[in-house]
Amino acid sequence: MVKISNEEKKEPKLQPPPQQILYRHGKEKEFELYIKENAFQSLLEHCNKMAEENKEAMGFLVGDVKYWNKEYAVVYDIATASLDASPYHVKFRKDAFEELFNKLDEISFDYILVGWYHSHPGYSSFMSEIDVETQRKYFNKSFHVALVVDPIKKEIKAFKLKNSECVEIGYAIVK
Repeated sequence: MVKISNEEKKEPKLQPPPQQILYRHGKEKEFELYIKENAFQSLLEHCNKMAEENKEAMGFLVGDVKYWNKEYAVVYDIATASLDASPYHVKFRKDAFEELFNKLDEISFDYILVGWYHSHPGYSSFMSEIDVETQRKYFNKSFHVALVVDPIKKEIKAFKLKNSECVEIGYAIVK
């Protein structure tokens, strides 16, 4: 059962971005997306495991939204559940939502879904037409991001909607 503590819009906290940057993807001085190292490792493990079965992976990016000169998202964890996956397609199984909600309930911090991730094993990191439609339909807030992983080519890119167009953005992996 999902716990809803309140339904008010959460305002971004005024806080400087993380400073202990382990890896930068992009030339930005300040990024719109910061991913905690442990969340990044979990995401990679999931994508690599699914790639071993020649299947796409998918899950949610769990974190918070902050503000310092501009709005940015921080990913603290990921959440995923049973998937209906192939080399070219992935979605949550119908019976996965209870499992997914239970995992979200177990998270010990106040969170929001800051986006989603999925993989394209062997096909590079890009947003397909279906991916862009998913972003527009379900992840259309200014802070929402999509991470696309190609675990075969070792490529990871981040995207978000800007003026209703899906554009690549830089990101940083942080301690």
